[in-house]
Amino acid sequence: MMAEKKFDVIHIGEANHDVRVPDVPADFLTGEGESYLCGSISDGCGGDALNQAIGVASLGDHSAFYGRLYNGYPGTRLKSLLEEHGVDTSLTILADDCHTPDIIVNVMKDGSHRFLIGERQGWGLKKEEIDREILSSARILAIGSLFALGELDGENLEEVLRICRDEGVIIVADMTYDVKGIGPRHFDSYYRYIDYLVPSLEEASYVTGERDEQKIARAFLDLGAKNVIVKLGSRGSYFQNQEEAFYTDPYEIRPIDTTGCGDNFTAGFMHGLLKGMPIRECVRFASAVGSLHATGIGSSGVIRSEQMVLDFMAGTKQRPVDR
Repeated sequence: MMAEKKFDVIHIGEANHDVRVPDVPADFLTGEGESYLCGSISDGCGGDALNQAIGVASLGDHSAFYGRLYNGYPGTRLKSLLEEHGVDTSLTILADDCHTPDIIVNVMKDGSHRFLIGERQGWGLKKEEIDREILSSARILAIGSLFALGELDGENLEEVLRICRDEGVIIVADMTYDVKGIGPRHFDSYYRYIDYLVPSLEEASYVTGERDEQKIARAFLDLGAKNVIVKLGSRGSYFQNQEEAFYTDPYEIRPIDTTGCGDNFTAGFMHGLLKGMPIRECVRFASAVGSLHATGIGSSGVIRSEQMVLDFMAGTKQRPVDR
C-alpha cells in the first residue's frame, strides 16, 4: 500500500459537459433526411479528467478534480455532478475567464461514437494556480490527458511534473487526440517524469509513428517513461517496462456505449495501484472496469463500486486473442 496522504488521486486536465445522444441512425451524417429518431437524450460529465475522477471515486478512493470550470452554466452544473458522484471539488476553480465546452456525444447503434466539440477557452491550470502544497498532498497525480490540458499543455506542465517527482507523487498520464495540432513530438522531454503512460493504440501511433504496440511501448520507454500500457480496444491491452512485458485479454461483453472506456480503464488501473495489487492484477482489474463500463450509457457513472467490478470479473470470461 502507498503512504497516507490527503488525497488518493488528484486529477488535472480536460473537463466537458456531455450531451449524450444514443441510438443515432447510421445514415444521420450521410442521409438526405432532415429529421431522425434517436434514443433518450441526457447530459453528464465528460472529458478525460472528469471521467477518471468519477471512476476513481466510484471505486471508493478519495478523488479530487484540480482544474478550472466556467463560473456559470455548464461549469456549475459539472461541479454539482462531480459532487453527486463523490468527487472532492474543494480544489476546483470556478473562473469567469474559462469557457467550459458542451460536447455532443453521438452514440451509434453499434456502440461506437462521434464527438462534436463546442468552443472552449481558458481551461487547464494557469501558472499562478499551480500549488506545490496541493500537488504534494496526492498519492497519485492523474493527467487526463496529454494534448487536452489547456494552459498546461505548455511549459506549465513540466513544472507540475517536476513538483510531483520531487514530492514522491506517482504520475499516471493518459493521452488523447491532438485536436489542437500541438504536434506529435511536443511532450518528448516530459515522458521521463511519467511513471505510468496509458495511451490508446491510435493516440500512441500518432506520437511514435509506429503501429505495433510493442514498438510503441519501446519508443516511449526509450523517451524515459517507466511503464507503458497501450490500450488495444477489442484486443485488450499491452504492458511493458524494462523488466517485463505482457498482454491482457479483453472480457467478453456486448458493448452498448464505448464512450469513456479508456478513461475508466485508467481509473481502474489507478485503483489497483492504490490497493497495492501486483501489476498484472492492476491491468486485469483495469480491463474489467473498461469492459463493464461499455455495457452502460455515458462516459462516466456506469461503475458504482469495487464490488460491482469484482462480481463482473467473477462472472465474465476473458476472450483469448490471437496475436
